[in-house]
Order: sequence, then C-alpha cells, then structure tokens
Amino acid sequence: MAEEETLYVAARVSDMPTAHVPSFKVPCSDCSEDVWLTEDMEKYWSKYKIICTICALEITSEGQHQIEIVPENITGLIKYLRSRGRK
Repeated sequence: MAEEETLYVAARVSDMPTAHVPSFKVPCSDCSEDVWLTEDMEKYWSKYKIICTICALEITSEGQHQIEIVPENITGLIKYLRSRGRK
C-alpha cells in the first residue's frame, strides 16, 4: 500500500465456522475469502475496505502499520467471554 489506508479486518469464516454474535458473511476485498461482519460495527466496515486476518497479516509484514482496536471490539470480547462463563 503506497499511501496510508484504513482497513477493517474481519475474522475469516474458515477460521471461525460459527459466529459467536449475530453476523453475516461478505468476501474479503483482497482474496475473496468469506469473513464475518456484525451489524454493531457497521459504522466502521461501511466506510473502509474489508479484509480478512490473513491479508492483514501479509500487509503488516510489509512494514510498519498502526493497528487500532475500537472500543466496540473490546466490549464484544467481554460479552463473549462472559457468555462462556469467564469473568
């Protein structure tokens, strides 16, 4: 990537066959592998190019990139862990 670009990284369906929150499938913009998207994150994925975790790893291995985890991801992770009996 020549210029800075914001990307939305999503979990691949092949890596996580069952979504843990209400989700739907769309293809990765780079490799066309299906990824999971959730409606509660629409304000992010509707604005940015959607890529899978494998494509994101390939991009980040090419040089220094900034990765930002949005608060909704942390909240979603906490909800998931609590639903599995973790505190």
